[in-house]
Amino acid sequence: MKSRQVAIVTPTARERFSAARPMLLLIAVTVIALIGSAFLSQMGYNNAPVGIRNKHGDGARALAQVLGDHGVSVREVGAKGASEVGDDTTLVVIFPARMSDSIAKAVETRANVVYVGLEEEYDSSAPYLDGLRAKRDWHSSRVVTARCNSETAARAQSLTSSAYAVGGSASSANGWALCFPGEDDTYAYAEKAESGHFRAIIPDSLRLRNRAITDEGNAALAINAIGRTSKVAWYSPQKTDSLGHGKDDSAEAPYLAPAFLLTIGACLIAAIARGRRLGPLTPEKLPIEVPASETVIGKARLMRSQRAYEHAATALRSASATRIATALGVAHTGDREALIRAIEQRGLLTSRSTALLWGPAPTSEKELIRLAHDLDALEKEIRHD
Repeated sequence: MKSRQVAIVTPTARERFSAARPMLLLIAVTVIALIGSAFLSQMGYNNAPVGIRNKHGDGARALAQVLGDHGVSVREVGAKGASEVGDDTTLVVIFPARMSDSIAKAVETRANVVYVGLEEEYDSSAPYLDGLRAKRDWHSSRVVTARCNSETAARAQSLTSSAYAVGGSASSANGWALCFPGEDDTYAYAEKAESGHFRAIIPDSLRLRNRAITDEGNAALAINAIGRTSKVAWYSPQKTDSLGHGKDDSAEAPYLAPAFLLTIGACLIAAIARGRRLGPLTPEKLPIEVPASETVIGKARLMRSQRAYEHAATALRSASATRIATALGVAHTGDREALIRAIEQRGLLTSRSTALLWGPAPTSEKELIRLAHDLDALEKEIRHD
């Protein structure tokens, strides 16, 4: 009985997609990782004026990075954290006019405090100014020198006078060192150090901002006034701040939310990858009788999806060798040499039959198809079809 020729089925679009799924998943993971990297590179920043996480012109990130390079750690704190900093920490208060009376009193008990930005309270005498007045200098800007007994001011050497300053005189200074004098008894910097307490006032917040930190002696003034201790707490008061018992907002890391989202995304991708993966084949008794043709087609499609060319070639060669042995009268218990001798007696080249039946495994679907046709042709020659 002649064997029926097996038709080669072209893979469907769904089968091609299944075969390409690992590569598509790898591409998707790569794209997500690139997008996530670009997204995370922007996380942790904000646009807060004179903020250490603001890298734009109005921020103070440049100063925070320079302090970090000098071994000074800089962190943001809320109202509760500002009122609890230790003696080894310098507290920087941005726009102190925004503090409530209770917070201002708590801040004044800290050992090292630097007040920055009196733009919102010029012509006023806030309690923390201690005898000085926040004033606005309407005169044109010019370069001014320290002319005071302050090591911080001496290192800065010179500043460009600005509209915002503190006013005072020798009689009202109350222990303050008034530096960089302008006109009408106005000064660009003031500091006071006594009995374990250090206070400094930088009236114009522009001196700390990224776009002006390199002008004249701004950087030297800010670094020496703020970097006196190994730790710096940066406090930007808000009108809604209070000294409640809630947790301090400095405990909230800016990278926590994006890191959490990235972890969830990685878990989802891993779940998809592992959930779609086929486990090992397990033989079991079927509840119904399945036609042999469907079983063969299903097994063939499974081997094609897994690119099991070597396994498929072994099955083809084993079946061909069995049919050839039957046609040549070789016993099923016979060995390989007995089959080769029988083929040689039929007048066929043993090198060709050996290569077809026991040669190297194919490495592609095209080579597997060629092997199937060659085995079929060899059987036909032996049977004289």
